[in-house]
Amino acid sequence: MTSPSSNGRTPSTISESSAASSNSSVVSSEEALSILLSPDGYYTYLSIPKPDPSTIGPKYLTSQQPNSADNADNAVDIDQVKKNYRRLSLKHHPDRKTGDPETFRILTRAKIVLSSPKLRREYDLVGLDLDDDAEEVAEDDEGNASSANGESEKKEQKENNGGNSKTETVMGYLASATLAGILQMVVRTGMMGLVSVLLSRYIVLTFLSIGLLCFVSTRIYSALKQTLPPNTKLDLSTIRDIFPPLIIAFGVFCMYRGRRFLMTPDSVGGEGIKSGSLGDSTTNITSNDAIESARYLSWSWTFWFGETVVMTCFLSNSFEKRGPGLVAVFTVVSLFLSLWLRGKFWRYATLLGFQGVIALLVVMAFPIMEMVLEEIVQEKMRKVGEKIRAHDARVRELLNKKGG
Repeated sequence: MTSPSSNGRTPSTISESSAASSNSSVVSSEEALSILLSPDGYYTYLSIPKPDPSTIGPKYLTSQQPNSADNADNAVDIDQVKKNYRRLSLKHHPDRKTGDPETFRILTRAKIVLSSPKLRREYDLVGLDLDDDAEEVAEDDEGNASSANGESEKKEQKENNGGNSKTETVMGYLASATLAGILQMVVRTGMMGLVSVLLSRYIVLTFLSIGLLCFVSTRIYSALKQTLPPNTKLDLSTIRDIFPPLIIAFGVFCMYRGRRFLMTPDSVGGEGIKSGSLGDSTTNITSNDAIESARYLSWSWTFWFGETVVMTCFLSNSFEKRGPGLVAVFTVVSLFLSLWLRGKFWRYATLLGFQGVIALLVVMAFPIMEMVLEEIVQEKMRKVGEKIRAHDARVRELLNKKGG
């Protein structure tokens, strides 16, 4: 029983490559296309020894790194790939009598795949080029022989440098969408905290905010009228976008008004006013001691109502399509969340910290999940590749028996 050679390639693979090297110059374009499209045909027709299948996993990917100790043993000889490609491309170029556009296209693709560690690793799993696309290499069929190599070099560089955009996984998209949603919630929470803790506390900032929101609403209305045809009748569904700023302005005013209630001490002026009784800024307090000791409430049900209104609008505006059911859910969430926050800075800071921890977990967890999923998929593809190669070998054996 023969053992694999020290460079990770079996003697049978080397002998097949040597035989293909001597026959590749005499086969027709149709036969060349058949070889290229067969399992591991890129290696066979370009006369490149195929790496040991046991190195196709993560170890094989590591071996493609320039500083890897196994690189010299397992990596494909890129110079030999380019040399054999140049020799065969002169025969199969469409401008030659013996050339064929489809064969030349697949040959160019074979050179690109074998020259790229990432594409070669994907190719070795199944033995077939699953990413081959006629649109991407159609430009290689244009021009003359002198420009063909330049076009393929540009395409190879594009595959090696910009191929990541094509191979983004579902987990990558899911991680991006989840992280974007969390960051959006962080921004909304920060804005809500700014309104609740700072803007609604001072009269100048409150009315400046209300004026700005009303101005924004009028600008939305003006822009909406310019986009509609003349003499168009406006209804609620058409002008609904002008209401959110006005509703937020109303909520900000309620939050400000909720902090204008006064709390007075017991028995002010002998009139028996109980501790914790509520009034507003117009409450008549005649005692000097009462005036000195009176202070505004930091929270009231009016403030809670305004905070709920503003928070509901912020949550609803995060979605383009929002129905009554979604608004009702946001309202319920805002009711309970506002009851806990109560306009306190440290509680908003706690909520922001919690959202930051979730974002950090997403950043850390999704790449790990992606690696695990990719390894599972590669193992499945490796098994499929083994079945494809075994089936192809059986078919060829049957054809040889019938031909003999």
